[in-house]
Amino acid sequence: MKKIILIGLGLWLMGGIALTAGFRIEVKGSYFFSENSIFRDVYGSSAKFGLEGGLDIAKNISVFAGLDYLHKSGGLTVTEEETRVWITPLTVGVRYEIPAGEKLRFHLGAAVQEVFFKEEASLGTVKENALGIIFMGGGMYRLTDAVGVGLFVGWSTCKMTHEGLDFKVGGLDLGGGVEIRF
Repeated sequence: MKKIILIGLGLWLMGGIALTAGFRIEVKGSYFFSENSIFRDVYGSSAKFGLEGGLDIAKNISVFAGLDYLHKSGGLTVTEEETRVWITPLTVGVRYEIPAGEKLRFHLGAAVQEVFFKEEASLGTVKENALGIIFMGGGMYRLTDAVGVGLFVGWSTCKMTHEGLDFKVGGLDLGGGVEIRF
């Protein structure tokens, strides 16, 4: 229930601020490299997809909210039995943009994430969520006044505990996106 409320609130906020000037929506995809060695052994690297909305609040400063989605199947390291994982981070943060000409701008950002984690295997199901952080940087090239394409790198970390066992959900994201500005 908490997950549905947070996702609904995030989407509601993005929709509400879309009516104001300086709003942007970005559809993005990335290649995710986990910081957890066990996760890498079981699942390897993964594709992650997301949607982000941002609002300019001052010159070169914006706030943003986003939702990412990762789903991957893998095999347990000893038995090779199938296991599946879902990671869904809900992100809220701030971004500083550095103009580098008329059409190019770079950005640096930091955010907090509520990370929803679910893993299903023959041994059972792990379902947890916790607060994490992410730092990111990248660049965006404007194709028109409203449309841009860009590349980004991000590093996230989130510590979770399930039945007394600590594990980290986070890692390196390398990706790109298409942005529409209103």
